[in-house]
Amino acid sequence: MRWKLLTLAALLLASMTGAALYYRALYQEAEQSRQRVETQAESRQAEIEQLSRQIQTIAALDLQHTRELENDKKRIAQLERDLADGRRRLQINAICPAVPTGSTAARMDDATRARLTDTAQRNYFTLRHRIEITEQQINGLQDYIRQVVFAGGSPYQQSKETKK
Repeated sequence: MRWKLLTLAALLLASMTGAALYYRALYQEAEQSRQRVETQAESRQAEIEQLSRQIQTIAALDLQHTRELENDKKRIAQLERDLADGRRRLQINAICPAVPTGSTAARMDDATRARLTDTAQRNYFTLRHRIEITEQQINGLQDYIRQVVFAGGSPYQQSKETKK
């Protein structure tokens, strides 16, 4: 009978040891999983903070270049109004190939000054307007590259790196 009791005690001890080892393995696996999730959460939080900073930088750049573009538009509109009112004149450096350079033309004192046609004047201001828009777009892109892409990586570049 003693050997039955010892066998029963040994079986009970073995089953308890097995259960303890089984639950210990489950605990270790759960702990590793928790650590992985915690690391991923910290990584995601850092990415969110960086994206937030980039969004703020981009918004500031956009505001700055939008204001500059509006100022340029106002300046061009004022120049156009001044030109129409006669307060300012456009000075164009041009050569007229139809007039020989060696001959002296008779000058008329009451003649009006040479001026652009209305279409050419409108085209001039259209070109000035487009040049200002293009210049602000280029400046904005250059600032974006300097302050966002080079400073901390672009959102596109980071999403590609996290997928690897």
